[in-house]
Amino acid sequence: MQNAKVKPASATRFTKIFELSALVTLSILVLLALWSPAASYSEGEGQLMYKRGLYPEAIEHWKKAAAAGDAGAAYQLAVEYFDAKIVERDLVVAVTYLKQAAEADDPRALTELAHYYDNGTGVPRDLEKAAKLYLRAAQYGVPSAMLNIAAMLKSGEGIEQDKIEAYKFYELSSHRGFHPFAASAMKELSSEMSAEELGEAMQRVEDFIPDDF
Repeated sequence: MQNAKVKPASATRFTKIFELSALVTLSILVLLALWSPAASYSEGEGQLMYKRGLYPEAIEHWKKAAAAGDAGAAYQLAVEYFDAKIVERDLVVAVTYLKQAAEADDPRALTELAHYYDNGTGVPRDLEKAAKLYLRAAQYGVPSAMLNIAAMLKSGEGIEQDKIEAYKFYELSSHRGFHPFAASAMKELSSEMSAEELGEAMQRVEDFIPDDF
C-alpha cells in the first residue's frame, strides 16, 4: 500500500493566505462599487450643502444625482429653475427635471407637474394630464392634490365626474390642513348626493390607505 501524500505545512499556509487575499480583494471591490461617485450623489446630500449655504455646490450635486437617476434631486432642480433664487429661471429645464421626477412617481413632482398642466405653466394647458397627475399624487396622500382632484371630480373637468370620489377626497384633504377650503365644497356637494352616496363616500374615507413611495 502506498503511503498517502501529505502536503507540507508551508504549502497549506500558502493556500490559506492566497484564499484570504482573494477574499479581501473581493471585499474591496464590492466596497468600491458601493461607494462609487454615482452612488454618493443624492437629494439628501445636496440638501445638506444647501442648508450650509453652499448653493452652487448643491445645484451641481443635484445635477449629478439626477443624471444618476435620483428622482428627488431632479425635483429639487425643477424647484430651483422655477423659483430662480440661485439659478436663472428656465421653465424648459424645470419641466424636464419635473417630468423626470414625476415619471419616478415622486409625489411632490406629480403634484407640481399637475399644477403646471392645470395652469399652462411651461407646458400647454391640459386638464386631463393634470387630473391624472393629481389623482396619482392624491393616492400617495398629498393633501393639495386631494383637494384639486376633488374639485375636478366634482365638476367633471379633465376627468369623468364622480361625486362619491370627489366627496372622499374633499373629506381626506379637510383632515390634512385644507378644512376651510374643503368644508364649503363638501356642504355644496352633499346637497347633490343621496344618503347612500354619502355613506359610500365616508366608507371610502375610512378604507383609504395612502400608497407607499
